Amino acid sequence: MLAYNSKGEVTSWGYKIEEHRHHISWFKLRLSEYGTQKLAEYQPLRAQRLELLLTTFQKQPVDVVSDYLRCLWTHATETIKAKIGQTLWENLAIRIVLTVPAIWDHQAQELTRKSAEMAGLMARKNTTLELIGEPEAAALAVFDDIKLQKERRLKV
Repeated sequence: MLAYNSKGEVTSWGYKIEEHRHHISWFKLRLSEYGTQKLAEYQPLRAQRLELLLTTFQKQPVDVVSDYLRCLWTHATETIKAKIGQTLWENLAIRIVLTVPAIWDHQAQELTRKSAEMAGLMARKNTTLELIGEPEAAALAVFDDIKLQKERRLKV
């Protein structure tokens, strides 16, 4: 979720959202024609509200996704820098992995990539971006968890 002021500037995002503002949610689905259709079909009021807010703030879905990713990236980089220091951060190779729904076509994936670039995720040196399907990401997370559980058992 994101909240904007009357100038179209982000005022809050994520769990720190300012409830008194008109916040935008479900915007990622608008990167995909299929997602847009399904949102309108199954959640028509939500789809109408999203369209109204996009029009009000003069934003395209790619702009809103970019704004969200920029907030997330800023928070992540500040957290990482605080832990490892500026020098190590500047010389660290970063691999950013964004998940996309498995049903997304090439155009929706490219809009996700464009949003990430607009957000500045690729601005630093030694940074790569990879898009993977959500089912693949879930499977990899499960395999990593299984591996960690086995390692814990071996250490005991």
